[in-house]
Amino acid sequence: MKKIFTYSIVAFLSILCFSSFVKSYLAKPSVLDMSGYILYNEKKVEGALVKLYENNVIVNKMQTKANARFRFMLFSNNEYMIEVSKQGFMDERVYINTKTNADLLDKYFFEFIVDLVDENKYKNVDASSLDFPTAIIKYDAGEDDYVHDKGYSQQVRNDLKKLNEQINKK
Repeated sequence: MKKIFTYSIVAFLSILCFSSFVKSYLAKPSVLDMSGYILYNEKKVEGALVKLYENNVIVNKMQTKANARFRFMLFSNNEYMIEVSKQGFMDERVYINTKTNADLLDKYFFEFIVDLVDENKYKNVDASSLDFPTAIIKYDAGEDDYVHDKGYSQQVRNDLKKLNEQINKK
């Protein structure tokens, strides 16, 4: 009787471990279809270099065409940075965090606009705060979608307001 109980426990644990392994092995990561446009003074910017970093390594890059559009496929459980550069403009960065505890199996879509800033605009003030990403995008389980970090975006707007005030004083 004791052997039957022991075998039952071992069989149950084996099945449990195997099913967990199969689930994790067969589970596909969710995909975030990330796209956007590069603008300057509300006009499309052709020839901007858009780089995609995954965990601080460049994994893709492209140059915008006349439609100023870029698009990348991002996978769950990674950290990404999109960096936009063009001669005569300040580099812009957007941080995307696809790490989540939620069980994501869907394909998500997120589109945004990157407004370029003339590199001479903040030439005579300390604009080091602009070396950081201008936006953070992350998964929100309550929304079941990717969203801007509103608190961070507000901080960036406040920093830009201070820089513009410094420019106007000079």
